[in-house]
Amino acid sequence: MTMLDPVTRRLRRLFAVLDTNKDGFVTWGDCERVVDKYAAGYELARSSSRIEALEKAYWAQWLGLLAQSKPGRERLSQDEFVAAHRSAGYDGERAGLLEDLARAIFAILDTNGDKRISRDEFSAYLNFWGVSSAENPVVFQHLDLDRDAFISQHEIARALRAFHLYNDDLNTPGGIFLGIY
Repeated sequence: MTMLDPVTRRLRRLFAVLDTNKDGFVTWGDCERVVDKYAAGYELARSSSRIEALEKAYWAQWLGLLAQSKPGRERLSQDEFVAAHRSAGYDGERAGLLEDLARAIFAILDTNGDKRISRDEFSAYLNFWGVSSAENPVVFQHLDLDRDAFISQHEIARALRAFHLYNDDLNTPGGIFLGIY
């Protein structure tokens, strides 16, 4: 059996999270269900600017993935999903896709609007995803790169880039912003 690199393994885990109806494919509908989960979990109207920004970020990423696959595809198998992510150019011309996603996720997590994610806001986010609060301090510490006791939008963006691009660690903390824990 071939050992897969950490990025591929993380992307397979992401596929499993996004395949919300467990049909073996990811579609735009699956992505919409993730956005709906945020809206429900944070008690935000689907028409709120924060949820609309998240939907727009997911939509742009979805279109970017489809652009990397066979023309006419409306759904991606696990292998197609991984290949599309690997080809998406997140370290080049499409780096903005991850920045937009980081900005949208940050806006939702920053519930008090002070332009930083506190430990309490992050703990609420982990609870939203069903992650044990015992893991909170360790994950928070890995994400708080400047050690200022807050998570910034920049730190979320760096974590998302690491998740998608770096072969350093299977459990890079950026996955937490994609529902992987």
